[in-house]
Amino acid sequence: MPAKKADSGYAALRGHIPKDLYKRFRIHCLERDVDNSQGLEDLIREYFEFKDKQDNSDRPSEPQPTDSQPPTAEPAAAKGKRGRASKEAS
Repeated sequence: MPAKKADSGYAALRGHIPKDLYKRFRIHCLERDVDNSQGLEDLIREYFEFKDKQDNSDRPSEPQPTDSQPPTAEPAAAKGKRGRASKEAS
């Protein structure tokens, strides 16, 4: 397996963080027996996977009609009145 430094599919990332955070990161890497590069890659990947799941769960899903209760159509005028009332109440 080629080194990440020589792999064109990888980019270098560098930054400065507080020492206490760096110590926590080093402990994280040591406990998982990975180097800093792999530890950083793992944490960033985990963060974005978590973020993607969170973003997907924040989207309201359309309620699915059940067989026992057919969907009812609400007149457009009633929808408009309810929308205005709820905006005025806030």
